[in-house]
Amino acid sequence: MNTRFVPIALLVIASIVLAACGGVTATPPPTATSAPQPTTPPEATSAPQPTAALEPVTITIWHGWQGEYFNNIKSIFDKYSEAHPNVTIELVQVPDLSDKIVTAVPAGEGPDIVAFANDWIGRLAEAGIIVPLDSYIDRAEYETTFIPTAVESQTYKGQIWGYPEAMEAITLIYNKKLISADQLPKNTDELLAKAAQWQKDHPGEYYFVYNAKSDAYFSAPWFYGAGAFFVKEDGSVGLNTPEGVAAATFLQQLRAVMPEEIDYGIADTLFKEGKAPIIMNGPWYIADVEKAGIDYGMATVPIVSSSGKPGIPFVGVKTLMVTPNSKHPDIAADVLKFFTSKDSQVFLTQQNKTVPTNKAAAEDPAVQALSTVASFSEQAAVGTPLPNSPYMSALWDPVAKMLEAVWTGGATPEEAVKTAQEAAEANIAAMK
Repeated sequence: MNTRFVPIALLVIASIVLAACGGVTATPPPTATSAPQPTTPPEATSAPQPTAALEPVTITIWHGWQGEYFNNIKSIFDKYSEAHPNVTIELVQVPDLSDKIVTAVPAGEGPDIVAFANDWIGRLAEAGIIVPLDSYIDRAEYETTFIPTAVESQTYKGQIWGYPEAMEAITLIYNKKLISADQLPKNTDELLAKAAQWQKDHPGEYYFVYNAKSDAYFSAPWFYGAGAFFVKEDGSVGLNTPEGVAAATFLQQLRAVMPEEIDYGIADTLFKEGKAPIIMNGPWYIADVEKAGIDYGMATVPIVSSSGKPGIPFVGVKTLMVTPNSKHPDIAADVLKFFTSKDSQVFLTQQNKTVPTNKAAAEDPAVQALSTVASFSEQAAVGTPLPNSPYMSALWDPVAKMLEAVWTGGATPEEAVKTAQEAAEANIAAMK
């Protein structure tokens, strides 16, 4: 599963151990029509100079970035400091960031900015560990700069709490040697039919695989696409509904055309061994696919037949948030504005292969020329943000148990969604 973003939620919430993620003026990146690979980040000359920065200011950022991924990010902040000599940006890699941030900030020892995950916004906001940015940004400009899904991911109780760095979402990945684009399913009914036929034509193989048995994150597209939902900002749960039953019924039907025992590793093995032409996975998986030498294509999650709407995966958004410890929140916000600007995101997309949140960056020819990034961007655009409600932690276990009950036949779809709804609501009541 995702080695950078989604595990932050799953590691803390569901106890699944997965890891999160010079002085010479450089020429700006060349024109993007030929999809160049720039070696230098964009200039920061367009970033405004906050008046408070007339005096020396240090902005500290706690993060979990590593390796070359980190080096490329650092070069963006270096460019900001070159254009704003009185602003020093200190980047501090912090192990166990989730634990450190919730203890350090209340003690007045935390950073100006924390780079983390959007699903933590509600909890951090309620605990007073981050501050809303509405006083330091132009809200209209912000909302037109970023993709709507990214804007929604940063919004909690009507306020903006961060700047979106990059997005991640699962989508269909297929083996071009085994299947062509016209053989992909357009909707879930077609997926079931094609999967049944594939098994008849290819004994011992499967048409479509993913971590289906008990993973709430990976099965979310069917529920949200059907019109159900896990949890909303206010703690309301939307599983025990006709839409929830429809999604659970599809899972029950999917069980007939997948291995009885299916998890992330089994799906991975089947796809890499050529025993399944289609897998559903995220950006973190592409390096493995390329290492395996698979000639792959990508497609969005099919339409959910019960609703006629596309499958809607969760979109995890890497987020940078300002803490109340910052003595210069206006400068911190300005730093983040530059970090998420079009030129910065085009550069980081080319170097780190991240999915941009900035509309203009996502539409830039240099980004569109990166077919993998463009495909994940297309999928993220129709996804839904990983809920930033503090009550999301109450859903992971009930939904996982619901999925497993349906998959194993331990409960009917109707029984499973009812039990999950009751368990989630009890968890939420205990949190209030």
